[in-house]
Amino acid sequence: MGNGEVDLNKNQYVVVNRLVQNEAINERELHSIANGLFPSLLPIYVEKEKNSVLLKSSIEGMVPLNIYFSGIVHRKMFLEVIYQLVGIAKQCETNLMNMNNLMLDVDCIFLDHRTKAVKCIFWPIVNNHNPIFISEFFKDIPFRLVFNKHEDHNYVSTYLQYFNDHAPFSIHNFEKVILELMGKKEKEITMGNHVTPGSFLETTVLGAENLDGTTVLDVDVYEEPSFPYLIRESNQEKISIDKPSFRIGKEKRYCDYFISNNQTISRSHADIITRDERYYIIDNNSTNKTFVDQRVIPVLKEIEIFSGTKIRLANEDFVFYI
Repeated sequence: MGNGEVDLNKNQYVVVNRLVQNEAINERELHSIANGLFPSLLPIYVEKEKNSVLLKSSIEGMVPLNIYFSGIVHRKMFLEVIYQLVGIAKQCETNLMNMNNLMLDVDCIFLDHRTKAVKCIFWPIVNNHNPIFISEFFKDIPFRLVFNKHEDHNYVSTYLQYFNDHAPFSIHNFEKVILELMGKKEKEITMGNHVTPGSFLETTVLGAENLDGTTVLDVDVYEEPSFPYLIRESNQEKISIDKPSFRIGKEKRYCDYFISNNQTISRSHADIITRDERYYIIDNNSTNKTFVDQRVIPVLKEIEIFSGTKIRLANEDFVFYI
């Protein structure tokens, strides 16, 4: 994934992703998208060839973001698009979908010129070989644009400064920065965190301080976790991954999280590594193996994991979240 082919045929765009070895379709996500449960995600369908599987999305009546942003970009149009994209990413996270499977590429993000609604492609796959990291997309996009020279560009500097001041990247904290740049107008909250265009309307809302004639409600509505974490499925325990190298096993002296009630776990079974806003798991030559999305991983080799990745240590199941 990450190198989807885009074709234009009679005002219809078709984006194609050919699955490679070890990639597989996540049927739950595919069916959810196909059934229209996520209005901000474009429909996906599957085509099977002799030796490969294709995921496709056909788009009509919308234009790619690179065309919408091909001229002079104003503050309002830039921030409104970014705000919608943040909402889409949060929608994926809320529904336990890997945000790195969003096709965040200006050629593959589409916008309705009439309503200014943004829609994205989400590839419902596991073991993604070419994930798109949302922090890199958001950080890079201003450098692709020509901003209106008659506007104050301090908002662009503030936007970019976020990436220097905050690591690892947090979609919730980033949303707060965008809201501030938008003047802290009312945040529209609908079913499934779908973002509705028009958030720049002058609005007075109860429950917060007044800034420039606008009162803000619930800017801090989300409680932000400080670290990525695991959910242990046997008891729903939340395990914060609060070290750059976090060890899991059954020997308390050697591990950051120890499992005392499962003898199939090795003493120092596996490590989770945090490096440069990316996450990896390493099997430490355990007796009963480590599995990522139901596939056994090699010994002493870093395997990248993402939000929503399923991890099994011997017969103990976890889900990893960012």
